[in-house]
Amino acid sequence: MQNIRKYIKHKGDLEIFTIPNFVSEEECDYLCSIIEANNTRSSVAGTGDTKSMYNEGRTSSTANLMDGDAVVDAVNRRMHEELGIPLGYSEPTQGQLYEVGQEFRHHTDYFEGDAYNNHCLASGQRTWTFMIYLNNVGKGGETEFFRLDKKRFKPTKGTAVIWKNSDGSGKVYPDSFHAGLPVIKGKKIIITKWFRENLFDSIKDHELAQEHHKKTPVKPTLIPFRSHAELPKLTPKGFTVVPLPNNTWRLIQEAYQLLKVVKTEENWSGIEQFIHDTEGKPQVEIYNMDHCFRIKEIILDELHNLHRGFAQTEIEPVCIYGIRSYKRGSILEAHTDTVATHHVSSIVVVNKQVDTDWALEIQDHDGEWHKVYANPGDMIMYESAICKHGRAEPLNGDFYDNLFIHYKLANYVHQS
Repeated sequence: MQNIRKYIKHKGDLEIFTIPNFVSEEECDYLCSIIEANNTRSSVAGTGDTKSMYNEGRTSSTANLMDGDAVVDAVNRRMHEELGIPLGYSEPTQGQLYEVGQEFRHHTDYFEGDAYNNHCLASGQRTWTFMIYLNNVGKGGETEFFRLDKKRFKPTKGTAVIWKNSDGSGKVYPDSFHAGLPVIKGKKIIITKWFRENLFDSIKDHELAQEHHKKTPVKPTLIPFRSHAELPKLTPKGFTVVPLPNNTWRLIQEAYQLLKVVKTEENWSGIEQFIHDTEGKPQVEIYNMDHCFRIKEIILDELHNLHRGFAQTEIEPVCIYGIRSYKRGSILEAHTDTVATHHVSSIVVVNKQVDTDWALEIQDHDGEWHKVYANPGDMIMYESAICKHGRAEPLNGDFYDNLFIHYKLANYVHQS
């Protein structure tokens, strides 16, 4: 099949080419059907001794295409033959599904730092990526190589895009930096296969990673800071809205029902400076999560990886404040959260009864203000110590109930 390769202009040692019609129409349709039928949220390589984690930069779903399926095996063999690499020198074939708005932000496929130690000590570095588009996308979803003058490949059914990540002896190619751009219309379904320097052995990789971390325990250098201005900006905007995982959402709803019988008026020194109605009086009640201590611990633990993925750095759980119930006419003055500990936080919309939806107004890292709306089961994740936020318009409704979750940066220490 060498003669149908279409080489793309590239820099340095990076090789990249396409092969039209690498997979037949019938094979594409069949593979799409099994990917759509059985997939789960995609993850990225973790940090420290964590192998993988969720990250808002990768929002697709992934399906593992198992050996033994006749179509999967046939396509797998062709990929190995095309590159002249023996079977066994690759990771299992994966399928990815991107719905409207989903993407995989710019990244490289080769491993670095902790990710290399967690995934490559036996199998070696990733050498090639073999990606195949299984359908035509209505709009968006292109694969963009940012450092190749933003070269973009439009998803075309059956076409393969192949590129080299490293030379097989440790040298990596930073120009392979690429992204799966957001799908605007329709959906995108692809196959991705990664080849390795050595025979792929995930079990041995894991064993060697454990030995490595025992010998070289991570001792982070604590970075001192005194003010909001000395904290890092972790994400492009400072906030995002995501749905809660189903299990966590059910647990929060359970706690909400249990705590209704013990909710009390929220009252602390200076509350009227932050939360008040048009006459300056606080109009809020609190569902104290201390009454459901174990549930609170479980929620913090279950959402740890999601927040770590958002922050793209190590974080530690701090607290769940409780479920605050704002009443009609409430205003929340713009503010930032506790500088010492509230660095990566979430507002979970638990319940609301409103005549007009109530926006959270939040200031991004460029100083621009945004009105953010969310529904029960949604979670507004934000960099709470540095992004000002509030609700300037009086609540036009009977109540608006939020749960507040807070994590701190593991490698930063506040000095007063």
